[in-house]
Amino acid sequence: MGGVTGFLGPNGSGKSTTIRMLLGLVTPTAGTAQVFGQSVAKPSAYLHRVGALIDSPALYPTLSGADNVRVHAELAGVGSARIRDVLEIVGLTGRECDRARSYSLGMRQRLALAIALLRDPPLLILDEPTNGLDPSGIVEIRSLIRELGASGHTVLVSSHVLAEMQAACDRFVVIRNGRLLFSGSSDELLAQGPSRVIVRPEHPGDIGTLRREYTTLGLAVTVTGDELVVDADAARAAEFNRIAFEVGVTLRELVTRHDDLEDVFLHLTDDDARPPDATVSKESNS
Repeated sequence: MGGVTGFLGPNGSGKSTTIRMLLGLVTPTAGTAQVFGQSVAKPSAYLHRVGALIDSPALYPTLSGADNVRVHAELAGVGSARIRDVLEIVGLTGRECDRARSYSLGMRQRLALAIALLRDPPLLILDEPTNGLDPSGIVEIRSLIRELGASGHTVLVSSHVLAEMQAACDRFVVIRNGRLLFSGSSDELLAQGPSRVIVRPEHPGDIGTLRREYTTLGLAVTVTGDELVVDADAARAAEFNRIAFEVGVTLRELVTRHDDLEDVFLHLTDDDARPPDATVSKESNS
């Protein structure tokens, strides 16, 4: 199938616990789950098809990058040709002979990903892969994750860097207190947040006129500098333009804006905004 799914939730919501249950590192106390049609109660039935990176990568600092991968390849029964392939996939060609202790944190993360890819797993699970990285390292890992998803791997990634998640992921799963809040495409998730129409008249003196007209429609209107922010669906932009024309106001700009992933995430996971059992998503069957 392929693609990148972001796994989101506040601290303590159960993300890492869920990932560890999927990998057979934690035994569920209740409920059921399946990976590739196999119960998580028997992880040995599917783990050979799963690659994972959780916590900090465990590497041999005095060994080269290639030798680190070679150790795991021998344990996994993978041939040497695959070692070259995964080092190329993660962009370490040319540095594979350097000792791992000389690698930057971003390079060590890429080396750990190379190890996770040795079996060419159809499913890759990454828990906070950009944790501790500088901005350039975050961009490197984000690009790599997108490439892996585009190449046919299914990637489940958990991260607190929401801007990077928005740039990397096709789909999202959001949980809070161990409960599912949302499962669906990135567009569906962003649509959960309110939309706004930004109206900027040619002459700032017309702002008061437009505010009166739009307020009579029962809408919340905020004046910010030389523009009006109307809390309304983007589909009403044409209506606002028509009203401005009818009252003799020329518009310089009329645009629609949606909340970004961070705003939507905070809205969904706000404990004060909804009861604990509320589910606000369009849950997908895929």
